[in-house]
Amino acid sequence: MRLLLLLAAAAPLFAQTCSYSYAPVPTQSIGITADASTNTIAITAPTGCGWSYATDVTWITFPVTSLLGTGTGSFNWLAAVNPFVAPRTGHIVVSNPAYGNTIFTVIQSVPTCAVTLAPASGTAAVTGGAGTFQVQTNCVWAAGSNTSWITVTPPGTGTLNGAVGYTVAANTCLDQRSGSMIVYAGTTSTSQTFSLVQDGSLSNLTLAPSGLPAVPSTGADGRITLTTGASCSWVAYSDVSWISISGANSGAGPGGFGYHIIANTSVARTGNIHVGPLLFTVTQQPAPPPPVQLTAVVNSGSYAQGAVSPGEVVAVFGVNIGPLPRALPPAGSFPTTLGNAQVLFDGVPVPLIFASATQVNAVAPYAVTGSTQVQVKFQGTASNTLTLAVQAATPGLLTLDSTGLGPGAILNQDYSINTAASPAARGSAIMIYCVGGGVTNPASTDGAIITAPPPPALPPVLTQLVSVTIGGIDATVLYSGAVAGSIAGLTQINAVIPAGVKPGSNVPLVIHIGIWQSQTTVTVAVQ
Repeated sequence: MRLLLLLAAAAPLFAQTCSYSYAPVPTQSIGITADASTNTIAITAPTGCGWSYATDVTWITFPVTSLLGTGTGSFNWLAAVNPFVAPRTGHIVVSNPAYGNTIFTVIQSVPTCAVTLAPASGTAAVTGGAGTFQVQTNCVWAAGSNTSWITVTPPGTGTLNGAVGYTVAANTCLDQRSGSMIVYAGTTSTSQTFSLVQDGSLSNLTLAPSGLPAVPSTGADGRITLTTGASCSWVAYSDVSWISISGANSGAGPGGFGYHIIANTSVARTGNIHVGPLLFTVTQQPAPPPPVQLTAVVNSGSYAQGAVSPGEVVAVFGVNIGPLPRALPPAGSFPTTLGNAQVLFDGVPVPLIFASATQVNAVAPYAVTGSTQVQVKFQGTASNTLTLAVQAATPGLLTLDSTGLGPGAILNQDYSINTAASPAARGSAIMIYCVGGGVTNPASTDGAIITAPPPPALPPVLTQLVSVTIGGIDATVLYSGAVAGSIAGLTQINAVIPAGVKPGSNVPLVIHIGIWQSQTTVTVAVQ
């Protein structure tokens, strides 16, 4: 070796009797750990006997600049950290005139590798970019990425402490994503992981169309086109039972899916198809209302169909002609719209007393004449039209059970209700209530509440001649006209029960107004 030759050339030109001994013994190799260490070689020699020393490796150094000595002494040598994954060998050579070169073999063991990353994790913007982290280790190391979108910047290796550079590709997905790089130190069994999270972006996912604002009540089918990055996964689902996904509801990359919207049988409704945080909003129109169907216009007392008379309280029957539940007017008023329902005579709304889905009670206008066309409107939807004849009176007796049959709506002379348990005495007056009396004098106003005039004046009276038979016997009529405190159109007839009437709980009662007769199925109780 060149080093040994140089040391040999350094021997003195004259001979001297010198002897040398060493500690440690040079015939045995010197084993040291992989860590950095300071070591000593001791030399025993007579005074004046010189010696020198050197090494053939760079990882062994000496803390002094002069590598010479004489007599008994020692020198220190330093071993650097072994960063490699295999033992390494070096030599220290001591040269002296007596024995020539003495070689000490140094064997440094394999290190126990440790590695730390600073920082141990990082984040990246959706647009990507570059970054760096530090490697702190006592070994050789190498870095690699386990994710396709993270690239380690070359060389990605080093000895002892160093740095790893990397680049991150742009994220074309909606969701954030996670990846990592692994730094192996010494052997592959010693490693640390650098974790990286990259943001996603809402702009990386679009739906076309973005929603359906007015789906018909009959339902619809369609397809949504989805645009996103090539490897980006997505899942679509509906949050309502009436919207379903047609075919596959998930995928990766650009694509699309179908949807089916069933018919709506109820009110307007809104639902969503979810794709990640995006909403495909569907608003479906309500089911069309059932047709407003007018089937009959009858006298509200007798329930007889046929002609109508001025001021008659009528019952209008049909399908979907009024509200559910039923509606009653506010106290003291009879509006022309009740529960979104209207009854029209010749296109003009008339006062209403009651409104439900199948029956609306109304008062015919006093101005009606000749013939009239009756129609119902509910929630703005018009029914069919019925054309009815008009006559001066349509007497219909009111009954206690509102059927037009049996005991009449009659008050006894003492204002008690006439019943089998409370019959009227012969010769006493009774108050009979009916509808369809016709026009009055003075004229009544549509929907007005009749006020009682100061005595001896009477409320408006019927203009038609009125007669009453009880048990087939003519009764004396005391009064026939409007009812004070009630709506114009309700008629009160006061009559005296004839003395010759045979007592009974179901005595037939019939009235005539002009030439028109009431139903013959109403009775009065007489004692």
